[in-house]
Amino acid sequence: MTEQIKMTLITPPDTLQNENVSVLLINPSDQDKDSFNTVAKDLTKSINLYLYDEEAVDDSSWLIDVAQSVDYIIINIDHSKKIGWLIGWLLNYSKTFYLTTIDHMPYNKINVNKVYDISQVAEGVNYFEERKT
Repeated sequence: MTEQIKMTLITPPDTLQNENVSVLLINPSDQDKDSFNTVAKDLTKSINLYLYDEEAVDDSSWLIDVAQSVDYIIINIDHSKKIGWLIGWLLNYSKTFYLTTIDHMPYNKINVNKVYDISQVAEGVNYFEERKT
């Protein structure tokens, strides 16, 4: 019998502690969500998907706690207006990947993991399937 693959969606104020790989999506655009769903269709293991949308909820303490515990962080900087003060801290993690069209901000000085589409995170490696150690 094959194991059923599932994606557990977690939003503030909830958290979930289990052995699944955990991914935090911060302020994704609709295109980002579609791209993530496309990648998720090919997953071979269950994952926890934490979703933070600053327009839906303002809980920066939850965001800080979750960011420290997940395996991967993906942030759309262009959609992160209310948490701008946290961007540098989030980019400090090597597990953080970011999307932005802003060229005048030198985010690459802090983090080289700039992507143009979420599918790039999954290219060439088994991201979202291996826990970071």
